[in-house]
Amino acid sequence: LPGVGVLVVALVLHIVALLFAAWAWVSLFPRDADRRSLAVGLYTSQLAKYLPAGGVLQAAGQIASAGQSGVAAAALRLPVFSLCLVTAGATLASGLVFASDLPAWGRAVAGLGVLSPLVLDRRILEALLRAAKRAIKRLPEPEALPPQSRIVHAYLFGLGNLISYGAAYAVLLTDVADVNPFIAGSALCAAWVAGYLVVPLPSGLGVREAVLVAALPGAAASLVAASVAHRLLGIGAEATLAGLTTVRAHWLRRR
Repeated sequence: LPGVGVLVVALVLHIVALLFAAWAWVSLFPRDADRRSLAVGLYTSQLAKYLPAGGVLQAAGQIASAGQSGVAAAALRLPVFSLCLVTAGATLASGLVFASDLPAWGRAVAGLGVLSPLVLDRRILEALLRAAKRAIKRLPEPEALPPQSRIVHAYLFGLGNLISYGAAYAVLLTDVADVNPFIAGSALCAAWVAGYLVVPLPSGLGVREAVLVAALPGAAASLVAASVAHRLLGIGAEATLAGLTTVRAHWLRRR
């Protein structure tokens, strides 16, 4: 297992990653929204993803916690938030084009990640929402989507989130295996995207590890050990921020 000092560094990177995620979520709401409540809601909802069907529970908790801004507004912003994070992960996963252990087709697929931010064009999102409204009439009008500038801000904060998240894994893995840290971070981003998209599994359990082994062959035992440490540190960071921000919010309300 990684050393104690490395574990502390990785924990700090996890906390930084969560802060970026909260900023990405908050940036999609109007300036007069209760930003503190939105951030607290994001931190607390993260813990639900480790349960069966955790992705669904996490999404429901994140929407419910944004009730002061309107459930409909939060429900519309959640898929935009998720898309910003996924495109940020795909962008960073494009670093696997330099992974010599991957086959040519794998590097080509990874390289396509640099084009993923194109789907964040508000005109594309409006067209998708109009198409969805044909099947679900109660969906909001496309005009209710966040402005393009806020979508871009959420994407940039998403990059900060995934860079910190990938760096935490790279720090852990390079302490127990001779692996290029840049490739390790890119592989973690690709694995995170794959695990995030598999909603029914708790936190993409198993999917992420399978992608890591495929992207970084030759060190399976070290990959799994680093991945377990990475997940446990993530739970610790989420619980810490959820607890601290909830206590602080209660204290401020009492004042």
